[in-house]
Amino acid sequence: MRLLAAVSFLAGLGISSALAQEGEPPPVSYPTLATQGADAKAFVPEGWKLESEIKGDLDKDGTEDLALVLRMADPANVIKAYEGSDTMFDTNPRMLAVALGQEGGYRLAFENHTLIPRNVNSSQDDPLSETGGVTIENGTLKVTLYLFMSAGGWDMGNTSFRFRIEKEKLRLIGYDSYNVHRASGKIDEVSINLLTGKVIITTGNISEDEGKSTVKRLKTNPVVTIDDLGEWGEGFAPEYSEAG
Repeated sequence: MRLLAAVSFLAGLGISSALAQEGEPPPVSYPTLATQGADAKAFVPEGWKLESEIKGDLDKDGTEDLALVLRMADPANVIKAYEGSDTMFDTNPRMLAVALGQEGGYRLAFENHTLIPRNVNSSQDDPLSETGGVTIENGTLKVTLYLFMSAGGWDMGNTSFRFRIEKEKLRLIGYDSYNVHRASGKIDEVSINLLTGKVIITTGNISEDEGKSTVKRLKTNPVVTIDDLGEWGEGFAPEYSEAG
C-alpha cells in the first residue's frame, strides 16, 4: 500500500493549461554558503535575503543553533502570473540551512534547496504560507508545506517532515500528512513514526465528526535523510504491512 495522502497531495500540483504562464521562470543556480559566521546574516549569499531565522538547540549540546530560510531576491524571477495578466508572480526559490552554535558564532552543518519547492504555478499558494513554515520543536527541525490551488487542483492540506541530527545527517523521524479534497470532502491523513515504524492512516469526510483510523507498520524502515526526499517530499514513498 502506497502513501495515499502523499499521492493526493502531489496530484494537486498539476498546472492548468488555461492558466499557462507567459514564460517559463528563469533557470537559477544555487550559491555556496559560508561555512561559518557570527550570526544568521553571515550565511546569506549575495543576491539572496534572510526570510526567516529560527533558534533552538538541535544537537543537544546546550548551545543555540539556527535554522534559516533563505530566498533569492532576483527581480528577473518575478514574472507575469499568466498570459495577458498585469499581476506579477514571484518565482524566486528558497534554501533551507542549519547552522550549529560554536564558540564565537555558528558553523554551517546542513543546506537543502529541494524540499521547499520553488513555486512556479501562480494558481498555487506559497507552500510556506498559512499552515506552512519551519520551526524547531523539542530539539527537532520541523518543515511543513502547505498546498492550496485556486485553479487546476481540488486538493488542499499540509505535509510535515520532522528531522533530528543523527550521525552528521538530518534524519527524517516523523511524517504527517493531512489532505482534503474540496469537491468530495474526503479527508486522508497519514502519520508515520520512522523510529518505531508505526503508521496511522485515517480516512473520513468533512461532514463527519471523526474519521476511521487503521494502524499499520512500515514494511521496511531504512534511514531517510532530508536529501533523499526531493521536492515536496515526493521521494518518500513507503509501503505498509498490517500491524503486528
